[in-house]
Amino acid sequence: MMHQLFSQVLGQRDLSRAGDLFSLEDDEIEDCLSQALDQIKTISCSPDYLTNDNDQAVVEICVTRITTAIRETGSIGRHSTALVGLWESCLEHNLTPQAESAEDTPHAKIASDITSCILQNYSCPSVMVLAVPVAVRFLQRGSRELSRNMSSYLSLAAIAKADLLAGHTEAVTISVLNGNHMLLRVLPSVYPRQPDTIHRHLDDLTAMMSQLESPEQQHLIRLIQMIAEQHPLMLSPQVPVLISYLGQQALTEALLGALVDVSQASPSSLVSFLPTLRTVGQQCPSFVGHVVKIHGAVGIISEVHAHTSLLYLVALLGSMEHSFHHTLLLEIRALTDRYPSLLGGTGKDIYRMSNSFSAIARVLERWLDEKSACRSKSLALNAARSRSVHSDVWDDGEGVELSPDISLLNTLPNQLAENQEALSTERKVAADGVPPDPTLLEQGVKDAEKGQREEKEGKKEEQEEDDRLFLHLRDNMEKIRVFCKDTKQQIPIPEHCVIEDSSRGCVAKLSFSCPLKGHYCLYAKSCFNLTSRQPHLWIHMLLLHLQSKSSIPLCTKDVCIQRLASLWEKTQLQGAHSFSMAMTQHVTPHRKDLNNLQVQLEEVRFFNLFGYSEEEGGWLCCMCNNPEKATVLNQEGQPLIEGKLKEKQVRWKFIKRWKTRYFTLAGNQLLFRRGKSKDELDDFPIELSKVQSVKVVAKKRRDRSLPRAFEIFTDSKTYVLKAQDEKHAEEWLQCINVAVAQARERENREATTYL
Repeated sequence: MMHQLFSQVLGQRDLSRAGDLFSLEDDEIEDCLSQALDQIKTISCSPDYLTNDNDQAVVEICVTRITTAIRETGSIGRHSTALVGLWESCLEHNLTPQAESAEDTPHAKIASDITSCILQNYSCPSVMVLAVPVAVRFLQRGSRELSRNMSSYLSLAAIAKADLLAGHTEAVTISVLNGNHMLLRVLPSVYPRQPDTIHRHLDDLTAMMSQLESPEQQHLIRLIQMIAEQHPLMLSPQVPVLISYLGQQALTEALLGALVDVSQASPSSLVSFLPTLRTVGQQCPSFVGHVVKIHGAVGIISEVHAHTSLLYLVALLGSMEHSFHHTLLLEIRALTDRYPSLLGGTGKDIYRMSNSFSAIARVLERWLDEKSACRSKSLALNAARSRSVHSDVWDDGEGVELSPDISLLNTLPNQLAENQEALSTERKVAADGVPPDPTLLEQGVKDAEKGQREEKEGKKEEQEEDDRLFLHLRDNMEKIRVFCKDTKQQIPIPEHCVIEDSSRGCVAKLSFSCPLKGHYCLYAKSCFNLTSRQPHLWIHMLLLHLQSKSSIPLCTKDVCIQRLASLWEKTQLQGAHSFSMAMTQHVTPHRKDLNNLQVQLEEVRFFNLFGYSEEEGGWLCCMCNNPEKATVLNQEGQPLIEGKLKEKQVRWKFIKRWKTRYFTLAGNQLLFRRGKSKDELDDFPIELSKVQSVKVVAKKRRDRSLPRAFEIFTDSKTYVLKAQDEKHAEEWLQCINVAVAQARERENREATTYL
């Protein structure tokens, strides 16, 4: 049965009593919420509702009261049928305002309030089953705000239960193509269940990349990566468009990875774009590995294509650094195994010499050097043919011009072109039947044996040279050392870091301790803990600190770096930037970011408890930094500080006043008396070991003075106190923080002793 007040307000449309609904306890009306929602649906669907201001006001107030009660009682599952029924009924009415600046229509207001309630409970399965189909219908209706809220809900639903959205993939994709780019994040979640639906719209989806903001591009890139991994042939027609996006540096690495997958399934689709890809590799050497793999895939098509790819790959052997030799030789061997005549029949002999790739590289280079004796004669006899082949190597097709983010070179370096011409001639000599020098092969065996011995020693070096992070740290060691030296007295480095999820995203849980751990140390057996919403910045600082302590460049194989990479991955969406990519964007953080870290440390009063010690070369707690003060502060029975403070009294929600109390900080307690004098009786202790944190009350934007008020949070109550002035407030804050740290440390010692 409906509550009497609800019956009166809804039955008689009594606006004068509608506000009284908020005086009722949530539990009083929880049983009748579904009935009230059904009656609201009847009222809102009446013919005169759009012109009846009284009815609209009654409905708006009642919907707000009902959604509040549902939230407070956690009864969304019980009332979801009626709630979604009212929500769905709004679709039968106009939801679009007449003008851009006009306010929402009456039914749009109802829909918005219900959307907010459903959003708060997006992970409830019983609600999702009812709400997702209705939310999809809202996508093409109503205001931008309503559509944006629906997109947020569907994005969250896709994370919690993608199966429910899979049946609506077509509607979601159409909404994306119509400009609702927020929903792009849904497509990777539903793709494994509805690939054909997305394949039908692939042309339009890939074409919209340039219209998107960076976060939206990352969701589309993730979708493209999934398609390349699972159905690479579907991307074959999109190759020209994808190639055109390579100039956007934020997309290059991911797109090249997708193109490698496409080249394995459809190598012919990449033939015309080899010159463009070579230019990308030349401009950004870190991407050469991808370009090499694509050349290897294209070379498998035919002996002509293999010959063209080999000329490029072998030229790189002579011009690229050692770190790329492993990948290059794998592709070279794959092509020469497929088409043995390309090496004049000597390929098997060369590869049998050793399992060492570095030794094979030396044999190939020596063989090419020995063949130079035949080169002059061959150049004269085959000049025309050589020029023709040379032209083929660098003119595979039109290619696609890169966007302006990466400047293009019209010609390749002269040295690389000379290498190509020489190699082209060598290959012709071999093809014409000129055998390799036997002494060369004999020498090659010796080199291979030597190479095998060196292989184990050089293995770590090879891995490092192929390591983007290693190269970055190696090239910037001095900058990093100077940066850490300049900032070590401004920003402390945490001893421990953990990444956790919160309602507002990933946070870093940081722990700081005192390395000296003296007799009166505040953190001998505990830590100062800080929660930061800037995990990426702290991880970068940790990396720089580790590198500054090392005399050699760190690499991704080091355990400490692997741990940092693991932390980084916990902060990232799937398919986002890798740890190495992110850490190599900038050598050091920007000054603004460092200032933000200092502000955060100040807000949690870190600098009240710690100070940098030149003598120790690190951050010590204030007791270890000032042992002479510690002796005074720890005298038995002596108050650390005492005096008058004002305590905020809250009687009703909007009635607040300050009451003067006399406070004494001594031992493990903060004592206060009801009166203004220390002689008045009735001590009310706050146990310092139960204090969770002490924080400054947020200042108003226009108030640039130091704070006078601060809060003490315990496990059962919050105290808001105000000092006489800023100086006294700072003094109280420092003393309370020190006393709290001492109390915790004392408690930890007692627990350790007991154990």
